[in-house]
Amino acid sequence: MSPEKTIATLDVSSLAYDEQVCAAALQGLLNRSGPHVFLDYGFYDDPMARRTNEIFMDDDFWYGKYRAMLGNQDRNNLNYYTHEHGFNPHPVKDLDELVTVNLTAFKGYVVWDESQPDTTNLAVMLAGLEDLIAVSPAHEAWVKAFNLPKAHDLRGKWQDRVAIYTWAYENLFPRCKKGMLACLEPGWERPEFLDYAVKNNIFIYSLSSTFKGFGATTLLLLAFGPPWLRELLFALRLDGALKRLALFWMGRKSAEVRLSNCIQSAVEALPYPTIFGWHTKRDDELTFMLQLSSNGLRLVPSHLAGNFSFHSRVKPLDEFKTDILPEVKLDPQGTYVTFTLSDGDQLMMMNTAELGNWNSAARGSIPFNWECQPLLSELAPALLERFSRTKTANDCLVAGPSGAGYVVPPLAARFADYMKSTAQVCKKAGINVVTTYVADPPRRVLRQLVKHKGDLLGFLSGYAIVSRAPQELVNGTPVFANEIPQAANIWDTADQLLSRLEGLILSTNGTPRFIGVHLFAYRTSLDDVAAFIKKHDGEHLHFVRADEFLLLAQQHLNQSSK
Repeated sequence: MSPEKTIATLDVSSLAYDEQVCAAALQGLLNRSGPHVFLDYGFYDDPMARRTNEIFMDDDFWYGKYRAMLGNQDRNNLNYYTHEHGFNPHPVKDLDELVTVNLTAFKGYVVWDESQPDTTNLAVMLAGLEDLIAVSPAHEAWVKAFNLPKAHDLRGKWQDRVAIYTWAYENLFPRCKKGMLACLEPGWERPEFLDYAVKNNIFIYSLSSTFKGFGATTLLLLAFGPPWLRELLFALRLDGALKRLALFWMGRKSAEVRLSNCIQSAVEALPYPTIFGWHTKRDDELTFMLQLSSNGLRLVPSHLAGNFSFHSRVKPLDEFKTDILPEVKLDPQGTYVTFTLSDGDQLMMMNTAELGNWNSAARGSIPFNWECQPLLSELAPALLERFSRTKTANDCLVAGPSGAGYVVPPLAARFADYMKSTAQVCKKAGINVVTTYVADPPRRVLRQLVKHKGDLLGFLSGYAIVSRAPQELVNGTPVFANEIPQAANIWDTADQLLSRLEGLILSTNGTPRFIGVHLFAYRTSLDDVAAFIKKHDGEHLHFVRADEFLLLAQQHLNQSSK
């Protein structure tokens, strides 16, 4: 076994949060020269690991359905790297051993202020920029034993969050990697993604994204308001001015939002500004997405995504190739149904084999679409490889909303540039179908969507339906809104969702019908769908992959227009 294939593995699942932060920052530094350190975070049994502002999986769902299916995601990935890439895992006992063996890699240490949790983000940034060990005050005595100098002591320097990140923006942002940003909330106490941020010297902050009132309401209206009003505003090209006014208004009301807008707007387009992480404890997903999209960023959701400093350093074994398009023949009485598992844009979903669904014995027995993050082709190609090399003829990898990174299309600044990047990244990842976030965007947005699609076949649109679910050809490209779920029904159980689907199937009238189903990954699994398909077998009922679904829909609409 060659020395470069030997990797240090450390079980951090039982460590305290501050020790996990230290371990993740160390991992990021040590993996700069190659894939050398791998951490095991264990199972998500701690309820705090399964929530942000919402509890995605309570204990009933976690222990009753998902825990056994997901398993230990880090060990599963390590097993893949061991068997397919020839790595030789070498367990290290504790942080002491990890530091001792690699002591020459560190130039000193930095201490954060436990009374100001946001200084954790400053500490790990400084650790990355200056090759330091980041520790809490409780572990300063421990790190002193290595005879390393104290480079920074962050205690007692700032009174509040705005002061902390104002200093960081002025002093650290210019030193950090261009084109990237991370919003990492210390209050979640989930340090998994810190290793990647440290490895790449990404600027990290945690500031509010919204202030309730006129500004937030205006952004919401532009994304999901009454269709007639959105069409009018976008046709008159008033959307840009309204976005700028909304962001200014929120910033005028909140110093946090004002600084957050300033930081987000400063990220360079290389080729499109990218933000990692997730929203703060003071916000929610939607308000975060409205702000960052309006400021011209795309999100790579990174909450709970561990070991990406390792994943990013492993070279893939093969290039990614797009599936050969199937030959299709339209059934004039057919009802076509396609199922797409949601949330694959999250790095956590990629890290956990789609919450364990990819490991199901039922995979391959039914046509099924898997949302994934196409930016993995650049960020962690060997992790994407695990899916591309093991997929079956019934597995279709599609880009999660809304392509190369998560955006809200009607609000996305420089949307044409975003779509150009999406087309390039999807081609590199071997993907030709994209799910796009808003089901019924204004016509101007739709025209941009298809104008810059490159080799993409078409689009399944709508995480959930707010009002309309249009299914149409836009300049010859199929853009089909999913019909399930409605926004009010996102949290439905698998039985409830599939019962609604059954009702739609029974209501078909003997002409071609196309039903897209967007499955909320935290409620409905591949096994649920496989059981449903087994019970529903009809001559004119067809369950198909996304590419086949869009080709058939395109054929049907072309025939209907003649």
